[in-house]
Amino acid sequence: MAKNSFRTFTIISLSIGLFLMTSCSQFESKEDNKKNKTPREVLGFYTEQEGTYPGSQPTVNSQFASLSIIAPFWYKLDEKRPGSLIDSVTADHKRQVIQSAHKKQLKVYMVVHNLFYETVEMGKQVAGNVLDNDKNRNVFIQNIRNEIKQFNYDGINIDMENLYSKDRNSFSLLIKKLSDALHRDGKVVTVSVPANTGDSRANPWSPWFDYEKLGQYSSGLMIMTYDEHNPRTKPGSTASVNWTEATIRYAMKQKVPPSKILLGIAGYGWDWDTTADKIVYSSYAQLMEKKTKFKSKVLWDSRSQTPHFSYVDEAHHNHQVWYENSDSLRFKLNLVEKYNLRGIGIWRLGLEDPKYWKTITENIKVKK
Repeated sequence: MAKNSFRTFTIISLSIGLFLMTSCSQFESKEDNKKNKTPREVLGFYTEQEGTYPGSQPTVNSQFASLSIIAPFWYKLDEKRPGSLIDSVTADHKRQVIQSAHKKQLKVYMVVHNLFYETVEMGKQVAGNVLDNDKNRNVFIQNIRNEIKQFNYDGINIDMENLYSKDRNSFSLLIKKLSDALHRDGKVVTVSVPANTGDSRANPWSPWFDYEKLGQYSSGLMIMTYDEHNPRTKPGSTASVNWTEATIRYAMKQKVPPSKILLGIAGYGWDWDTTADKIVYSSYAQLMEKKTKFKSKVLWDSRSQTPHFSYVDEAHHNHQVWYENSDSLRFKLNLVEKYNLRGIGIWRLGLEDPKYWKTITENIKVKK
């Protein structure tokens, strides 16, 4: 009886030992694989609080270890003084945010855009005033250099999303001249471009951007691979995996090196009121509140590899909700690894599924 007990104890001990060895080996294998991965940039666009949408600073404070760069959305083109900039925050606030980020080992890129005027047409015109005029273009570049030097930015992201078709070549020329100047200063120049698949799924604004030249002149292209479905379309995924991959393949076909591609990641979703034909841009937290309030069941769309749900509100309106979460993010990060991309750019910090950060650190090696 004693011998049998001893033999049983020995077998159990060996089994436990083998299990622990196997588990440790698998853990070490995962860690080794992660160490061997190419570091990827994780850029997070940064905004102040926007109405009911939270600001980005709390996310930076809690998740800075999973970020490489923040890009504050503070500057737009001045419609009255071509080449000048209008900023939305004080100089003291800029210094506070930038110095805090640098202490966290984060780089900071200023963002300059041509959005949020009285009309969309005005945004085109304001950009055109800079793009098609040598004097205004030079004023613009010098103003940027001065701002970067004054506040110690590490680089810039140009986010001119809405251009006249005639300004396509002028925009490329601006990026060339800006890059020539800032690269001499040791600064990085990235350009946000609308997603383009080269087919009917392309963003209607995308043909005005010369991927090949922009990829050649700049340090990197931030491809806005979100809003596949949007206020102009029927309800559907914010960024299906096949559409996202098609945008990568298109960029590479235009001779943009993978090492210059930042893949856009949505932190938000869209809530379509299909009864009233209205749509609301919503944070992950807001959508989860709706899901809970109306006792909705989240469904997984295997075709797009994204989640969605539906509900009927108090006014008896039907809603369809499509958004991104940590599960859909994993498919995008797989594409980053598959095509050996520079990294990702998240629009925007503070809207996302809190589980994004665990998924990021599990699936890519974050460049610091």
